[in-house]
Amino acid sequence: MKTVDACYIVSEKQTDIRKVELDAPGNGELQIEVKACGICAWDSYLFLGRDMTEPFPFQFGHEAVGVVAEVGEGVTEFEVGDQVFCIEGGPELAQMINISAEKAAHLPGIPEKDFPYYVCEPAACVVSGINCINVHPGDDVAVIGCGYMGLLNVQAYRRSLIGRLICFDIDPRKLDIARECGADACYLSNSPEGRAAIEDMIQKGGIDIVVECSGSQPGLQLACDLVKTCGTISNFAWHRGERTINCTPWHLRGIEIVNTSDARDPHFPLQAAKTAKLVKAGVFDQRKLVTHIMDYHNIQEMLMIAHDHADGYIKGVITF
Repeated sequence: MKTVDACYIVSEKQTDIRKVELDAPGNGELQIEVKACGICAWDSYLFLGRDMTEPFPFQFGHEAVGVVAEVGEGVTEFEVGDQVFCIEGGPELAQMINISAEKAAHLPGIPEKDFPYYVCEPAACVVSGINCINVHPGDDVAVIGCGYMGLLNVQAYRRSLIGRLICFDIDPRKLDIARECGADACYLSNSPEGRAAIEDMIQKGGIDIVVECSGSQPGLQLACDLVKTCGTISNFAWHRGERTINCTPWHLRGIEIVNTSDARDPHFPLQAAKTAKLVKAGVFDQRKLVTHIMDYHNIQEMLMIAHDHADGYIKGVITF
């Protein structure tokens, strides 16, 4: 048994670092020395006391990356010293964790300083999301909302056999990154130029696949307006709370609405190995996306920045 530090949320907007006891890995498990763990948007909501699945205090985090320290009985795909990323295992914001081997995947071999850029659980969510819809060669794709998850979608779709890739956001800096990631056209959705482009796309029949990543009422409405007849809305974002949408066009125009949450994918752990192949192939490049890297002792500061989206925040990663 080992004693390790772990990050807790103990009350609304209050964190703590506590000692926890960690047993040896069980059958089918890996023990991983965590090098870094991403801060998910869900973590920032838990920090506010929202979307909780258990009462305070609790450990959290589910985007760990690190090195295999021990291998449990029955595990044959991993060895001590392997570099891995984890998905869906939680809680993972700790110096060391035990996790089912099926929820880990190999990294291509990276310098230790680069671990923060290989937090790959969010990329696995993107892979799962694309797997939930039918993408046909030549389809035009629009991504609404170019935050962290939107930009990962841009990187993934750009390497697919699609036609045009069009991005919308209200932040010009994020659109600049979307261009660097391969978007063919980028528009400020609330600008005259953006509104004119939207109207032109609608008049020309709309977009085959619209990926809603903003999680906002205007973003969802734009997705409904932009999608073509018999097209697909990939509702990738977590829309918290109520939304108001006229559903009549959904019926009259035969629009397919797919909630591409990883919870919809019963085989989500299988996406880890697929994502690892795409990471090795260079599909996902998070150096453009990770804006904040902090030691775990600064978890309180990181969550405050993530909550406020301060200081140009797009994605935060905690290191151990």
